[in-house]
Amino acid sequence: MNKSASTFHSPHPVVALDKEIEERGVLLIEDVERLPSSDIPFVSPHLVIVICHQGYSIGEYDMKPIKFCAHDFSLVYPDHPILAKETSEDYRSSLLIISSSYYNELRPRLTYGNSLVFHSQPCFHLSEEHYHCICNTIRLLKSILCIGFPSQKELTIGVLDVMSKLVDNFRQIDDVTERQQPGTDTVGGSLLFKRFYDLLSLHYKENREVRYYAQLLCLSPKYFGSLIKKEMGISAGQCIASYIVIQAKTLLHYRPDLTIQQISQQLGFDDATSFSRYFKMSTGVSPKKFRE
Repeated sequence: MNKSASTFHSPHPVVALDKEIEERGVLLIEDVERLPSSDIPFVSPHLVIVICHQGYSIGEYDMKPIKFCAHDFSLVYPDHPILAKETSEDYRSSLLIISSSYYNELRPRLTYGNSLVFHSQPCFHLSEEHYHCICNTIRLLKSILCIGFPSQKELTIGVLDVMSKLVDNFRQIDDVTERQQPGTDTVGGSLLFKRFYDLLSLHYKENREVRYYAQLLCLSPKYFGSLIKKEMGISAGQCIASYIVIQAKTLLHYRPDLTIQQISQQLGFDDATSFSRYFKMSTGVSPKKFRE
């Protein structure tokens, strides 16, 4: 439940904690003073949340450079390579590791905005007020983990669900505030993505073309694509595919009563074959294999 920073003296300390993480479901590690440096990226099977209280850490995420600073919130999804290169002397953070079993139960509740944003960029900066709000949520979670309620798992997942929704809201507010500072672009970025996401959630079953959403936003496909790429780090087409795949994975995993044909119909595909081809192109595995 609550470990000291000394746990992090090995090159990849989370590996040594795998058994404990799976047994407990959620592991909270406070007062982390440094991150283990290595020339080899570490890939975790767990969902990892980090809140930086002070100092900074420099490294790579998906082979892209990243700097993690005071009051930054980071959410690292499973199977993304992380490499820590440098940690400041005054670095302090809290680390929340969520097991694969808890993550599977929590995943349908995670907001799509968070999922897509954090898959491409794992951290964002919290305002002072929002930082303290998230810290209070962590304290509540710590109390639940320490007391050991009979319904601890349900309460824990509930708090993590609340945290996800808070972070999604804070991310949008803080991103917009930052972009509204002098010299920033208030037309593109998060405001555009919010409109794009709203339209995507309404129309993904009827259309999966980038041109369609660009027209709805009164933009040329090329300009629309460049704004999304700049904001998200991935193309508009990849955003659309990610959204559809998330919906598909949720149905495949949590609705065993539905056949693949029925799922393909729910997602707006003409037949199971075209759905399977689309799913495999995006994930590397067929819907049947994923379900198995």
